[in-house]
Amino acid sequence: MQTRPAKRERNQRGRGDRLRSEVIDAAMRILDQNLLNELSLRMVAREVGVAATSVNTHFPDAKTMVTEVGRECWRQLGEAMADSTARLVHPTAFEELTAKMRAYVQYAMERPSRYQLLFAPEYASSESSPNAPGLLQPAYRSVIAPIEHLAAEGRTIPAKDAISTTLLILSVAHGRIASAHLAPWRAGNSAAGVTAFVVETLSQLFGADKKRARRPYLQAKRI
Repeated sequence: MQTRPAKRERNQRGRGDRLRSEVIDAAMRILDQNLLNELSLRMVAREVGVAATSVNTHFPDAKTMVTEVGRECWRQLGEAMADSTARLVHPTAFEELTAKMRAYVQYAMERPSRYQLLFAPEYASSESSPNAPGLLQPAYRSVIAPIEHLAAEGRTIPAKDAISTTLLILSVAHGRIASAHLAPWRAGNSAAGVTAFVVETLSQLFGADKKRARRPYLQAKRI
């Protein structure tokens, strides 16, 4: 028998931001157990333990809420990638890149619904404004820095510049993750299998036996 959430204490005056944060956290917990199209304001309100009208104060509709959840998921992913090198002692640029892509895959495989939200039309369409930050910005910035270092060291990069190389790596990882999410029961589609594929791909693209870059290095334009 399903139990009702414990009754939530009422916010003190001026603490409405607390409810907003709780709504986003609750929506992500629901996503971890359900599909994106099953997420609703009413479901989130039940999870938080408040009336749906209280949620409407901060999010007038589900699309607005999903947009905020998506932004928080991108922030989480970027933070996980940035933190992935904290325990490395004087890592090389390649070791840094590998650690960050491991973190990318880990987030995607452990939180598939959150990851899928990042590329869902429901979220992407809400971020189409020219004034909105690039959707890939947190992951992009985390990957392009070590690639710039590799190129500056004279290592061969697999595309014409650091921007194209960054997008290539993220696209390969995203494609492999997406195929694993579609058929998680198949051999090699576990988190460990997908991680091994991405790490092996990086080794092939930036092998130690590669000769010095013949292409002129183009400074990446930040997004």
